[in-house]
Amino acid sequence: MNPYKNFSRKRPWTARILLILLIIVILLSLVRVSLPFVVTSFATYWFKPENVEVNIGDIEISLFDGTFSLNDVAGTNKTGKGFSLGRFAIAWEWRPLFDHKVIIDHIEVDALNIDAMFLGNGDMGIAGIFIAAATNESQSKNNTTSVSMPWDVTVKDIVFSDVTLCMQQFSKADRIMLDYCGQLEKLEWAGNVAFSPSILLADQEVSSSAITNTPLYVQGRLNIQGIMLVNNQLKRKLLKIGTVDVNNIAIETPSNIRIENISVEKVSVMQRDASQGGAQASNGNAQILSFDSFNITPIRFSELNQLSLGTIELTGAGAYLSMNKEGEMDFEQWLPEKEDDIAITQKNSVDTLSNTIAKSFHFSFDEFNFLSKQHMVFIDDRFEVPFSVDIHDIDLRLAQIDSRAPDQSSHVSLALTIGTHGRLTIDSDIKPLSDRLSLNGKGVISGLDMRMVDPLTSQYIGHNIKSGQLDANLKLVVDKGIIDSNIDLSLHQFELKKLSNKDAEQLNSEFGFPLNSSLSLLRDRDNSIRLDLPVTGDIDNPVFDPRDVIIKASSKAITTAVLDYYTPFGLIFAAESLFDIATALRFDPLLFAAGTSDLIPAHETQLDKLATLMRERPGIHLSLCAISNSADRDTLFPASTDNAGKNAGKTEQSATQSESLSKEDLATLEQLAESRSANIKNYVVSKKSITSSRLIECAPEYGQDKIAGVEISI
Repeated sequence: MNPYKNFSRKRPWTARILLILLIIVILLSLVRVSLPFVVTSFATYWFKPENVEVNIGDIEISLFDGTFSLNDVAGTNKTGKGFSLGRFAIAWEWRPLFDHKVIIDHIEVDALNIDAMFLGNGDMGIAGIFIAAATNESQSKNNTTSVSMPWDVTVKDIVFSDVTLCMQQFSKADRIMLDYCGQLEKLEWAGNVAFSPSILLADQEVSSSAITNTPLYVQGRLNIQGIMLVNNQLKRKLLKIGTVDVNNIAIETPSNIRIENISVEKVSVMQRDASQGGAQASNGNAQILSFDSFNITPIRFSELNQLSLGTIELTGAGAYLSMNKEGEMDFEQWLPEKEDDIAITQKNSVDTLSNTIAKSFHFSFDEFNFLSKQHMVFIDDRFEVPFSVDIHDIDLRLAQIDSRAPDQSSHVSLALTIGTHGRLTIDSDIKPLSDRLSLNGKGVISGLDMRMVDPLTSQYIGHNIKSGQLDANLKLVVDKGIIDSNIDLSLHQFELKKLSNKDAEQLNSEFGFPLNSSLSLLRDRDNSIRLDLPVTGDIDNPVFDPRDVIIKASSKAITTAVLDYYTPFGLIFAAESLFDIATALRFDPLLFAAGTSDLIPAHETQLDKLATLMRERPGIHLSLCAISNSADRDTLFPASTDNAGKNAGKTEQSATQSESLSKEDLATLEQLAESRSANIKNYVVSKKSITSSRLIECAPEYGQDKIAGVEISI
């Protein structure tokens, strides 16, 4: 007799259970054996209408353990676009399925490559599959939904490694506008992500705030490594990120998000062309922008419109920006081309979104710190000699900001180095979010090498800056958008060299006074120039021309110097010291009695004032131009007076002089004039200890209708 029949008679329930288990094992075995074939057949059948040829490697299934893996999958269409996957693995729990719950313990994706393209008409291709643009009709059909019992889903650990996504965007004219490949070295999520729509469905009072109360629960940590975005057209990297760590993420609903810390390390943006940018960009990895680390601790996002941050810290930031001879910035090559209609649509969308966010979104942070020893370099090639500025050793700190209290003052401090030794520090209270900006503070500039700005200034002042160091005290005041600031500056050892006589004369004409002579008047005994420059106006409509400010300040300073140390008789009644600087630089001449060259007490009084001015302004050199005239002639040669009168109407003045004077008489008059300038120089040098080289005598001159004296000018 059959053993099973005997066993089933003796133990019927046990036999039935064993039979059921055997059937289950057989079924599971059949499923295990057939499932790879089913998956392969389904994938082939599904991709075939899309003209995508698919190859699938190994499929591993363990129904008892609840694991599934897919290895070495690839698909390409006729154009070569498609996808490839090294490995996809998933592990789940069976028991919760009976409670309408999906619990996935682990998801792993490795060596994933996907091609994507977006056409100008709205069509797209993803992984080699063509997807037509959605029409209104198809959208209306898709909007028809039915309500059924939802599944709650929980995902624990996720690992993505070696992922590449390449994307091309075309214009309506089928021109490539964007061509990028994004790469991800590794992404690890450790924790729980639980979505429980059953809770939301059970709530009988679901309203428009359902999104705010969506039962999404997240707890865990995210680590991302090796992010890279490459521009295939430029064959350079747009973005490279070393690591991103997001720690202690806690989400109860989308309206209640807490993160302990976000840390981003080793970021570089927009790789430079190694053939451009000089020595500092000679390395092929040189970037337009980079930083070592960016940290935010902690973060709180609530009610979908309130973002609260603790301390924000950015360290090790560096930049290298350049402008070519056409005035184009080097980063402009990274900006995608835009068709006019697309650009307008996008601008309108951005404006609408910005206005919406501005009205409802609130943010705040406790402290922002920007610390960097790296260099921020800017080079402008529009000038004959490229202009460059190098800023480094930056320490910027900004205290609490809250968009809900725009009139609340915050404190900002800034310290940075310009060039090799120049230093700028600012300490101020500021209201950056108020309708009209307000700030009140002070700043200091010290040790700034003025040669740095020579490429900028030479075209405006017609001179090269040979040397000079700038120190300045800054008064920074803006009251509700109205500027009332001041720059008290000192220029030490400031020396100029004119580019050409033509440029210098044009500049003198524009300024209204000779530049180098004026600088001589401004120099003190330490060869320093001090100017007080007011900066005023409306910050929303600034009208600030540095040249105009400097010219006015220089004019005032020169005027003050002239009036303080030597007041020419002809200018003593000048209203509020406002007079023509070119005239002020020419002092009243020293007049002599006819036929004489000896100094009198009145001369010495004037010369004493000039000597005082020269001691206080070591850069000043004076020209002494001596003249004799007809009064001298009449005194020295009375017999020639009648001859001069007879010939006065026959020819021009020069002819009259030559006819009325012999060569010997003219030489005597010129010698008289030269004696006058010589006596002045001797007095100033011997009595007032002024270096003789600072007093330059002109060639003596005879002028019938001119003065009998010495003209003095700077």
